[in-house]
Amino acid sequence: MLSNEELKKKILDMLEQDKEFRHAVAGVIGYKEILDRIARVEEELRNLREETNKLREETNRLRQDMQEGFRRHDEELKRHWESIEKLRQDMIEGFKRHDEEFKRIDKRLRSIESYMEKTSLTLEEEARDVIQYMLREKGLTLNISRLELPDIEIDIYGVDTEYCIVGEVKTRASSNLVERVDKDIELLCSRYPQYIRKKLIKVIYAMQITQDALNEGNKRNIWLVTAKGELTSLKIVDK
Repeated sequence: MLSNEELKKKILDMLEQDKEFRHAVAGVIGYKEILDRIARVEEELRNLREETNKLREETNRLRQDMQEGFRRHDEELKRHWESIEKLRQDMIEGFKRHDEEFKRIDKRLRSIESYMEKTSLTLEEEARDVIQYMLREKGLTLNISRLELPDIEIDIYGVDTEYCIVGEVKTRASSNLVERVDKDIELLCSRYPQYIRKKLIKVIYAMQITQDALNEGNKRNIWLVTAKGELTSLKIVDK
């Protein structure tokens, strides 16, 4: 039996001397290298496949996460749009209620204004009739009307060649009102003396006259009159 050294020497001699043996050995060695390379390639392919599978799994998870995120985003966006739409409907409904309320308020105000205007005109007409009648009872015949000037409006106004009556019509007369009316009459006298005569009668006609208004009227020589009669004496002021 050959030793290892002898076997090696014999193989080397055969490789040098025997061409066919040398080719056979080379083929065996090359085939083994190919097998080794194939094994390495298969290992790399297996690793690559595992990495690919992992990447695919990650991609699938990412896709699922994205789909879930988009779904949540769509749901949240839908809720926002629903909230916006509800807010819009609430605003429209609120504006509608406000418009209806404004219409009702405007209607009531117009009704009140119309009532006040009618009441005011009716009260003024009543005042002119009563005062004109009471003047006739005192021997004075004056046609009572309304006087409208650029900066002054007078409810009660009447003149003849000698006498002039000037005054206001109010629902309620207080001392402050008496004072203001007296100042307005003095303003008329100073700005428009052509509308005044030598003998002036200052008058206030009211539905209600307070006690302090009576005191103020007596002090300022103003004739205070109601539908029931005169509450202060008629006094003629020389101008």
